[in-house]
Amino acid sequence: MITGVNVLFFSSDPWRKLKRRIGAEKVLDRAEDRMVYAVDASYTAPPGNHDPEVVVLPESIDDAVEAVRAAAAAGVPVIPRGKGTGMSAGSVPLNGGMVLVTEKLRRIHEVNVNQRWIQCETGLTCEEIKLAAERHRLFYPPDPSSYRISSIGGNIAENAGGLRCVKYGTTKDYVLGLRYITPDGEIVATGALGPPNQPFDLTPLLVGSEGLFGLIVEARLALLPQPKTERTLLAHFNDPYRAIATIHTILPELVPSVLEFMDEAVIRAISGHDPYPFPEGTRAALLIETDGDREVCDREAARIAEILEEQSALEIHAATDKTERERLWDLRRLISPSLSRLADGKMNEDVVVPISRIGDLVRACAEISEHYDVLIPIYGHAGDGNLHLNGMYDRSDPEAGKRAHDAIHACFKTVVEMGGTISGEHGIGASKNDYMDLQFSEDELEVLRSMKTAFDPIGRFNPEKVLPQR
Repeated sequence: MITGVNVLFFSSDPWRKLKRRIGAEKVLDRAEDRMVYAVDASYTAPPGNHDPEVVVLPESIDDAVEAVRAAAAAGVPVIPRGKGTGMSAGSVPLNGGMVLVTEKLRRIHEVNVNQRWIQCETGLTCEEIKLAAERHRLFYPPDPSSYRISSIGGNIAENAGGLRCVKYGTTKDYVLGLRYITPDGEIVATGALGPPNQPFDLTPLLVGSEGLFGLIVEARLALLPQPKTERTLLAHFNDPYRAIATIHTILPELVPSVLEFMDEAVIRAISGHDPYPFPEGTRAALLIETDGDREVCDREAARIAEILEEQSALEIHAATDKTERERLWDLRRLISPSLSRLADGKMNEDVVVPISRIGDLVRACAEISEHYDVLIPIYGHAGDGNLHLNGMYDRSDPEAGKRAHDAIHACFKTVVEMGGTISGEHGIGASKNDYMDLQFSEDELEVLRSMKTAFDPIGRFNPEKVLPQR
């Protein structure tokens, strides 16, 4: 009879070689360690147990290469993961495999002040990139609400937007070049990091690729001169459509650096989380900021205040110093966590419509909300048409969850009919791939599948994400 001791003695550790090469402390295979990496920040991962077979935390690019090669040798998929702040279940290991975490890849190789770029590994947070730039009086504009905790690698993989995208664009506008690890464990450099005779630049394909093509481990990011000053206003309205009319009045004349919309349900959620004195009767709010030279900022802020008064804003709060400015920004950044006060279930979706259709979308979502009896708070980057729709529901009530899913599906259909897209910055991941046929024809989906196959013929990286299953 074989005893338990003998079974343990003769059992093989499939990751023994990897542990020996990079250090056992970087390879987590105990159940209690692995389970932590079975989820991300999304509410919408497919049901089931998604514990990975192993979790690897490389501390160098060489470690990451060894991990990918070990996964290839073992025949298991690789699921890239940054800080786990994703909202579309993009880093959830749906069928086990290796979760490869980049959070310890934290080297800043160079900040080039004259050419205005920073080159770094992708485990750094967006905030750390910003602070590194600020030390040289430079500015990294992309500003997702999770900037303090989300990794720059995740921002690149999802093409994160943020509050400043109306003026400065999204992450893709700042990625000059990348290094990534292929499914075979080779390092490929693109764009500004690639060889001078490269036949074409793969960088635009990798930004927003959601981990389908490989593991992004290093980036060169463009920086801008730091704005000399900012002027920040929070305007309150008793009518959401008056707030939207204000957006349409501001944008043809001015390009603020921030133009954020919040509806009544969002304001109610914030008020339960923060004692900020919203005026009685507030049903919508706009956070607006302009930046640049002091004289230009003063002139633009004064004109924006005039427009707000013309549009009958209930009250206008203009920040007078950095502390007040941060106070107003904190209200905006509180939105996502504060919505949990309205319900414990949340389908946090991010759609984009032409700016001219924002009012139509808000009106349509109100009708969908009433039809399905589902609260749908709306907020987001109104300056570029990227709004966040949240289907709120009681997680203990399966029928409520089904109504929320049906309501969001109806919102997606409406968005596409308006000429929009079903995601602006959160990505598709495992949460929205079943909705891709709303936006793309089967021929178009086949083109996307062929791109995946060209980079990853056997489907090792992040399988069952983005593309709908046949």
